[in-house]
This record gives sequence, C-alpha cells and structure tokens, in this order.
Amino acid sequence: MVGKKVVHHLMMSAKDGHYVGDLVNGARIVNQWGDVGTELMVYVDGDISLFLGYKDIEFTAPVYVGDFMEYHGWIEKVGNQSYLCKFEAWKVATMLNRTDADMTGIEHTAATACEPPVLCGTATGSLYIAKKDQRGPQESSFQDRKHPGE
Repeated sequence: MVGKKVVHHLMMSAKDGHYVGDLVNGARIVNQWGDVGTELMVYVDGDISLFLGYKDIEFTAPVYVGDFMEYHGWIEKVGNQSYLCKFEAWKVATMLNRTDADMTGIEHTAATACEPPVLCGTATGSLYIAKKDQRGPQESSFQDRKHPGE
C-alpha cells in the first residue's frame, strides 16, 4: 500500500433507493469509490486526476436505504502517470427489519451495528495524472511514493 487508506462514511438515504424493497443500485457504490479515488490522488500527487476505469467489480452483499456504509480505497501501485487502486465497500450499521413479527414495539428508527462489518463490494480502479500536473505528495504518508525512474 502506498500512503494511507482513505475511508468515506455515508448513510444510504431514501434518494438512494432504486429497486423494490429500498435496495440501492450498485452504481451508488461505484460512485462513492470515485470520490475516494479522487481524494487519494490529491494526497499522492496534488491533482484530482482522471478515472480511467474499473475492473473486477464484485458486489458481495445487498445495500439498502438506511445502511451506514464505509468506502475504503488505497493505492497499490504507482506508475509513470497512472495509479492502481483497490476499493472496498463495507456495511457498518443497518436499520432493523421492521417486517419481522418479533419486532413489535420497536421504534421505526431502530438500527444496529454490523459486527463484524459486511463486505458489500470490491473493485480495482486505475486513475491518471499527467506528468505536467503531478505536484508531488500533498500528505505526509505519501512521501515515499515513487514514480518509475525517480
């Protein structure tokens, strides 16, 4: 890993519900990874970068409205102008299932922590910063990052 891991936290709101049962579209996860990747690029070389693409996207558990998510990302490899990053999406808390007959009397706002957190998705992404736009590490944990030939 190059530098530190970036983690974003976000609760899935009603506007994120896309399918029956308040299921959230997997594209919402990918969208958040884009923001994580952008933050990583600011730290590593001082530019918001261009996202070249993803590969090996895998959704491993459903995400619903009301879920509290963590989106993790880190740099695995630094190239001349490209950066290979890994991403994960973790469900860390969820609303209780209000359709369960045993839930009578529990408030509609009841939620619980996911212990352990639930891995909901993984991916590999490639980002790009042109040589002319690379300003060097902007955060101390990235000071050891090296482009080939440096």
